[in-house]
Amino acid sequence: MKATYTYNTAFLKSLIFILSLSPLYEMIWFTVSGRFGDYPSWEIIGITGEASLVFLLLTLLVTPLRKIFGWNNLLHIRRMLGLFAFFYAVLHFFVYIWREENFIFMEFVNDVVKLPYITLGFVAFVMLIPLAFTARDKMMRKYGKNWKSIHKMIYAITVLSVVHYMLVSIWAPLNALVYASILLLLLAFRFVYARTAKDWMV
Repeated sequence: MKATYTYNTAFLKSLIFILSLSPLYEMIWFTVSGRFGDYPSWEIIGITGEASLVFLLLTLLVTPLRKIFGWNNLLHIRRMLGLFAFFYAVLHFFVYIWREENFIFMEFVNDVVKLPYITLGFVAFVMLIPLAFTARDKMMRKYGKNWKSIHKMIYAITVLSVVHYMLVSIWAPLNALVYASILLLLLAFRFVYARTAKDWMV
């Protein structure tokens, strides 16, 4: 029985890992087929930014699915989903600052200061860094209760990310509305179940 459970978990993690690379597959296909437009860096920024947001929402979705349907196997992929959110956020950030094939530090600083959507996105990215670097079991044991406090920041990060996405997606308001609605539902579940379950985290 234990061997079957381990096998199912390993299969699930492998499957999710392969599927989680789909934004990279999309970018490779766009490159090979010549489907990128005149400004490929901006299209890559869009793909990676949306991918990071999707993985943040999927990470938050794990606990409601476990609580409601008893899908406890999903617990084993939550960390992977969170790390993929960070991975695509890193790509999103670095493609943005190097989009013109050079990096002008003061130009980036001006963007952060003057453009609200850049400010929100950058703050969310910085907040995501400690979550990624404390994702290991070793860090969980090291920080104890403080580890939970650190990882609860994912709610604030996701809120900032959704607002960031809404500000840069004025040409696609429906997509932004869908993501905002999903986040509101997840926050509602968090509020309701947190009052009855002491072990609720993310």
